[in-house]
Amino acid sequence: MNITKVFVVMLALLVSGFTSQKSEPPVSGDYGDLSLAFDPVQKTVTGHYESYTGYDEATKQPRFSCIFYLEGKVERNSATVTTYYPGEKNEDAIQGTLKLLGAGKATLQLATDHGGCWNVQSFTSPIEFTLAKKENWIASKFSQQDKLYFYSEKNEAKKLRSYIIKGNIVFIEKIEGDWAFCKYYGKVVTAGWMKVSGLN
Repeated sequence: MNITKVFVVMLALLVSGFTSQKSEPPVSGDYGDLSLAFDPVQKTVTGHYESYTGYDEATKQPRFSCIFYLEGKVERNSATVTTYYPGEKNEDAIQGTLKLLGAGKATLQLATDHGGCWNVQSFTSPIEFTLAKKENWIASKFSQQDKLYFYSEKNEAKKLRSYIIKGNIVFIEKIEGDWAFCKYYGKVVTAGWMKVSGLN
């Protein structure tokens, strides 16, 4: 093999190496108990974790819960995130790291656990999540109002009866001016336009 052929082979291997290391774009969706929304333009990630364990016979409700909202800026394949209970950022903020592993996998680690979470899931070590369902979300936001209504159109006159309450989380598929098209995942999925001003 002459020098030219050796150079061509080495160049091909080098290019192949760079290609294989190129990070995959993050995917919004349901990662089990963790839901993540990525904005490819703003390079941000928002989402929330919600899980329960145990059962209280007296209340007919789970005994322990772990719920927190997260937000951060994505850089390459990771994001430094701030996590807190919706509406309580000043009192409850805990920093963490979200790593995007590719192939629909991600890990989340927090500096310390939120109150009650150690009974459900500790995050002081990296916890891996796998994408279960891809979604078109660009953001996750929570209501800052006691009642925040849905609208069938981006029009004050098109208010619907359905609404969310303070702290409830919605997932946004698009934002147009002062309006965001949102989905709320309760016992049923409620979709419609909401005023951006009512969200965090």
